[in-house]
Order: sequence, then structure tokens, then C-alpha cells
Amino acid sequence: MMDALSGAWDYASRVTNSLLYGEDDLEVVDPNSKEADHEKLEDANAEDKRTTEFKDYRNYIGTDITSLVALPLFIMEPYTMLQKVAEIMEYTELLDKAAETEDPHERLAWVAGFCLGPFGSNERTWKPFNPILGETFELDGKNGVRFLAEQVSHHPPVSAGHAENSHWVYDIVSAPTTRFLGNSVEIFPVGRSRIKLRKTGEEFSLVPPNSKAHNVIMGRTWVDCYGNFTLLNVTTGARVQLYFTPCGWFSSGRYEVSGHVISAEGKKVLALDGAWNSHLDMARCDEEGDPLPDAHTTRLWNCEPKPAGDKYGFTHFAIESNNGKGLKPLPSDSRRRADRKALQDGETGVAATEKVKVEEAQRQEKKERQRRGEEWQPRWFRPASDATVHPGEATPEQCPMFDFTGSYLTSHPLSSAPPSDDCAGKGFFPWQYAELHKQQ
Repeated sequence: MMDALSGAWDYASRVTNSLLYGEDDLEVVDPNSKEADHEKLEDANAEDKRTTEFKDYRNYIGTDITSLVALPLFIMEPYTMLQKVAEIMEYTELLDKAAETEDPHERLAWVAGFCLGPFGSNERTWKPFNPILGETFELDGKNGVRFLAEQVSHHPPVSAGHAENSHWVYDIVSAPTTRFLGNSVEIFPVGRSRIKLRKTGEEFSLVPPNSKAHNVIMGRTWVDCYGNFTLLNVTTGARVQLYFTPCGWFSSGRYEVSGHVISAEGKKVLALDGAWNSHLDMARCDEEGDPLPDAHTTRLWNCEPKPAGDKYGFTHFAIESNNGKGLKPLPSDSRRRADRKALQDGETGVAATEKVKVEEAQRQEKKERQRRGEEWQPRWFRPASDATVHPGEATPEQCPMFDFTGSYLTSHPLSSAPPSDDCAGKGFFPWQYAELHKQQ
């Protein structure tokens, strides 16, 4: 997949697609200018490259391509799936707000606002790097937040993450699957997300909607999120039920989100309305679910403005989380990957070479484990002792469950380096058998 602005279409189809998918992408271009000629040539070259690279991918139609690593770098972003898992940490102040809210239904709504936050970055259409087994990503966030994610399984690909501060605890196990449909890819967010508020002791379970990337081979690539979003308070039985409207013809309904906070007794208490790429509001409602005439509207979540002109469509949060300056994370941290850093610097040839090196090292590790008759053991997570599955969540067969051991928080505080130091692209070492590898 690739950025909508670097997708391949000629001048005429650009105008047509803008009309089909909304005016946000509509540009005023002089078709006789040198800039337009150069842009059309680049688009044509990109179209040829994309078609060539994907010519044999018809063999994968209907299959899960999540683990497929033989993907061209020109469709990738300098970011890993572990960093994508961490993007929910952008709006942690909303969980802090939830922890301080006395009304239980409004509290549930604030948690929903937090959970909607990462959808603000879902329009990015580039493919992140698949994490190496044992790779990690860590963040120290605002309000005392600490976050760590680890790649705990390679086949199937499974990531586990944990975050906490003095108000709440967040855990996720992510094992997404995909279905390749020829010119589109459906993404199924298989996994489990659990949130606990320390003050009330309430626990919440999130089941997000599906996504679909359109025109991954031909045309302007774009992403839609559609279907049901359910946030269940498993302690009380109350829930948030949202519906993400699928994009229709001429961009009809695109981004629309609506639903309610529903009490344990099944009564609609709060109306929720917004757009998954921009905001979410709440207001008191009647029994039919319609906002009361004099109801005050509260903005639960507002998507931060994105940087103008960023090649990959990164948010400010994503750019900052890619920055390795002044940090001293674990040797297994995603920022340390040389292939990721080379792509970030625009050195695609170096990135391709480094990507092959790290994948070959991973294969060496697997062979050595098989030779010794050993199994991989995650460093910071362990198989879950409690396999409880809440309504709508993936089963343990669909997604192995993992618990955070807590040892990272006590033994590996995220230490700082001199501001001039930069760990990005340096010292990546997630390996189990150090003797097989030379320190990068």
C-alpha cells in the first residue's frame, strides 16, 4: 500500500477520483505546466512499478498476507507494527479524564474517546515493517505513562503491549489478519484490548471495527473503517456501541461514527456522534437515543492536526515516536532498526539491504532454536494465566493471550542519553543467541 499522493493515476483519473472520493484531495493544477508534466511522469512510473511488483500477487487472492515479507520497499513506511500498536498512547489524557469522572456513563464515554484516538492516523496507506521476533518498542509519555510492546510470536504474528500510569492500566494483544482481494485488502483487528481504572476498579474490553485498503495496486489508495465498535464495561455490563458507516458512492457517509452509551439495563443514556478521522462528541439523549433539545454537547476527542506535506502522512505523535535523539531504549527497540532508519532517510537501496540482513538473522535464530530443541520465550510477557474471553473478543485459538510480567518497569527504566545522541538505526539486537550475530 502507498500514500494517496504517491499512488499512480494520470491527470484525468486524478480529477475523477477526487470527485468520487471527496473534495479533500481535489487540486487545482495547470495541465500545461512543467510541474504537471513532471508529476504525470512520476505517477506513470509509479503505476508501472506497482503493477510490475504485484503482477504475481493474484495468486494470493482470498488469503491472509499479514506475514508476507517479500514486499517492495516503495510501499512501506519507516515505522513498525509495534509502533502502530503504540499510537493509542497519543491521547492518554482522555483516560486520565475518565478516571476522574464521577458519572459512570460519562466515564465510559471518555474511555471510548481514548479508544477512538488511533483511528485519526488510520488514513495512512503505507505498509509498516513486520517486527522481528523479540523486537520491542517503548515510550515514556505524558502524565507518567510508560509503554512497552514486544513481538511475542512470528508465525502467527502477535504483538503484546502494556501501558500504565497512576490512574489506569492498558493491555493489548494484537494478532491482525488480512484478506487480499486483488486490488484491496481487508484488515481484521484480531486480538484483545483491556483497560482498568485504578480508582474504580472497572475493567473495559474493546472490540474495534474492520478496515479496508482500497486500490492497493491500481488507482488512488485509500482506507475505510467500517462496522461495529463495542466498548464493554465488563464490571458493570454497561457498554458503548458505535457504528462506523462504510464509505458510499461520492464519499457518502465516509468517516461517520454514531452510537450510544447504553446502561447495563439496556437503556440509551448518552448519544455519541462524530467522525473517526476528526472528533467524537457526547450529549444526553432520550429513550429513543436522540439528543435532548437542551442537552450540552461535550467534545470527548479531537484529532490533533497533522503536519503539512509529510511524505508518509505521519502525525506529530508518529514523527516524535520515531525520533531516537536523547533516548537509550532497549537494544531490541524498533527505532534501532537500520532498515527502518535508512528508509526514513530516503536511502531505499540501503534499506533493502539491511532488511534482507535482519530477516536472514531471524532465520538463523529459528534454525538454531530447532537445532537445540528449544522454544522462543518472550522477555517481557508470558502466556496468560487467565484465558477469560469477553463477548466479541477473539478466542485463544484465534489470538494467543499474553500477560505483562512487570519486570520491565522495575529493571529497565527508560534511561535518557545526551540530547545530541541518536539511537535511531544503531545497535539493534533482539537476538536470543548472541554468538550467531555481530553487534550492529
